[in-house]
Order: sequence, then structure tokens, then C-alpha cells
Amino acid sequence: MPGVKLKHLKIHQYRNVRPGTELRFDDGINLVLGQNGSGKTTLLGLIACVASRSLASLENEAFDLEYTLANEKHSATIHVRNTFIEKPDERRSGYEASYEASLSQHAPPEAVTLTGTHTSTNVTIDGVSTTLPPLSPFHRDYLSENLEQLDPLPLWAGEATELLFLDSVFRFDESLDAFLAMTGRPPVSQTSGTPNTAFLRITQFGDREASPRSLNFTPLRLGALVTHAHDSPAGELRVTAGPEGNEDRSALNFLVAVAAAMGVREAAWRPLIAQIENPPNGKLRKFDIRGSAFTFTRNDGRTITHDLLSYGQKRLLAFFYYLAATPAYVIADELVNGLHHRWIAACMEAIGDRQAFLTSQNPLLFEYVEFRSIEQVQSCFITCKSELVDGAEQLVWQNMSERDARNFFESYQAGIESPGDILMTRGLW
Repeated sequence: MPGVKLKHLKIHQYRNVRPGTELRFDDGINLVLGQNGSGKTTLLGLIACVASRSLASLENEAFDLEYTLANEKHSATIHVRNTFIEKPDERRSGYEASYEASLSQHAPPEAVTLTGTHTSTNVTIDGVSTTLPPLSPFHRDYLSENLEQLDPLPLWAGEATELLFLDSVFRFDESLDAFLAMTGRPPVSQTSGTPNTAFLRITQFGDREASPRSLNFTPLRLGALVTHAHDSPAGELRVTAGPEGNEDRSALNFLVAVAAAMGVREAAWRPLIAQIENPPNGKLRKFDIRGSAFTFTRNDGRTITHDLLSYGQKRLLAFFYYLAATPAYVIADELVNGLHHRWIAACMEAIGDRQAFLTSQNPLLFEYVEFRSIEQVQSCFITCKSELVDGAEQLVWQNMSERDARNFFESYQAGIESPGDILMTRGLW
């Protein structure tokens, strides 16, 4: 499976999570199990933060996190802390962050180490250290920007910077927040990792292809189609439920897949243009897009808008849009809510090679996951529970034990019980 994967997360301090919690992740599907109130959504939100290399939403709380990202050739281990410093005689009381990051090449083994505080950053390469201006870990792409200040930078380290660049990573929520954000409205919840209202800025000069910049929860490839949609009748682009007629609109493949799953004849996408700038020279156009609108044409010719879809149809549309907007990871809370079993199968197939972190109170989800070994079962199942410790609730997150993984896998291989039944009858869920 190509691309960057989140391999490991250790929590020294984070809210009411048990200190010392350490989780390993499978490169494919990871299943988060637990009762209501056991912190599953909290864990998914934290995974979204570290997978995106963006901890900005945690800037005003204490934490101490260590995690590892890796691809086939390189790995990055990042340790970030945010500590409240009280200085009663000064005005600088508040949170101060520090971090350590090791960027490594697997073979031959080499490493670049970065250590940062609020006053300076130190970079060490082959035992030689360089001091750089400070960059906060809450600054976008802080690690890659530190490395870009070095001259020369080892070639292998330059090749490995995809580990450090910010990805678009969001949590697909258990209800309709993603649907609201996609269609230009603020989400109801403010849980960490949930996308805000979709936004995209487009610049086009003359006849050149539009240059998009995705700012929040918008598939970047849609940017190339904004000006075409704006100049089309009704300001929209239409696709059919099959491959015919969609050859020049591959950025709308997600909508083609939704139309096919829903059994409609056609679907249309319209960017919600909030602002257009046309300077006097007439060559430069700028668009601000705040969400998308969708319509669907049924086989009887009736057209309905996205707001008239059923609950399950809204979630199906939002999930395929989410996949288009989040190319590297899938972080989905209660994915199967409202979905027909054929749509669940379509969603799981569409995840493809992405690393996925999924929760579900419905055992039907587990029917679409392949379990290959005891080791894989251990890494792909994460159990969550809440315990009372010294009068306070503490969240306990852990990988499945080797014994439980062995029992599950042996029963799964026997093929008599479904994965959900195995988990429930053995007290694993």
C-alpha cells in the first residue's frame, strides 16, 4: 500500500486518556470498538490531528504526544508537548509548546533531527547542528519549512518531506456534519477533526487552466472545473451514472459513483460562488467557492436537490465527496449509519489503499473487512472503554491482546460465526 501511513501513537498526556497509552496501527483498515462514552470519537479526532501534522486545534490545552509516520523508504517520529507555564510576575503565562522530530531513511540508515521550542529550532544532520528561527508546531507545515531553510539539504531528506507536509485529513462524522460542510453550511458539532464549511479559492489568468487552492474540505481537483461550471448553463456540470460522457470530468468521478449507487440517471454539481473578482484588464478572474450544490435526475425525469435526499443518501453523497477531498486517509465515525448493505460494500471498496480508522456500533461493517493473520487482528482492532480511577473517569484505549486476537482469528478461520458474533460472544466488543 503506497503513501504515508500512521504507524504508532503514544499518549503521555491528553485530556482524560490513561497516560502511557500506546497504539499500533495497521496500514489498511483499523476498527475502533467500544460502548458509547468510551472515547471513540475523541480518538478519531486525535488521529485526524496527528495524521494531518496539524495540532492547531489543541493549541490551548495541555498534551504530550508521540507518533510515527512512515512510507516505504522513510519514517518520521514526532514528539510534541504543550505545557502550561505559570509565571506570576510576567504576562507570558500560558501554554508553551516544544517538539522533537527525527526524519529517517531506512537504508542506508541516516537521520535528521529537529528540536524546537518557543525561542529556537535546532537541526542536526550527521552530527552537525544548525540553529534556526523558531517555528511553532501549531504553524502550518512547521517541520518542512524548517528543513527548507537548510542549504544544502541531504537529497534523501528532501525526498522524505512528504512525511512532514500537511495533508487534508478530516473526521467523517456519525451524522450529517460532513454533508453540511460540503454544501456550504457550518457543521453542528465542533469536535476535533470535523471539517468546517468547505472553501476553495480559484485564480484564472486569460485562457490558462484555473489554479485552485484548497483551503478547507474541498477536493483540489474540483478547482479546475469551477470556471467551466460558471460558464455553463445554470452554472453547473452534469454527469451520467455510467462512464459515457464523463471523460473530461474525472474530478467528478465521486459523483458518478454516487449516481450509480443511487440508481439515478444523471447528477449535477454546481459550485456555490460567494465572490468573483474581474479586474479591469479582463484577463484575471478570481473565485471564492463556499460549498457545492448537487441535483439528481431520476429515471422518470424528476430532478431533486441534495436537501431532498434521504438521510442515507445524504451520508452516501457526503462520504464519496469526503474520499475525494481526503486522498490519504479515511477517518469515519459510524460509517454504516443509514446505509443499505450494498452502499456499505461500495464505500468499503472505494476506500481502496487508504489507511482507514473506522468505528461502528453495527456489526455489519465487519463483514467487509478481511482478516489475514493474528498479528493483523492485533493491530487493526482498538478497544476503548472508560474506567473509574481515583473518583475520575479515565479513557482506556489499547490494541487487542495476543490471546484475544488468536481466539478471534481461529474462530474467523472456522467460518461458522460472523466477525460481529465472534466479538460479541467472546466479550471482545
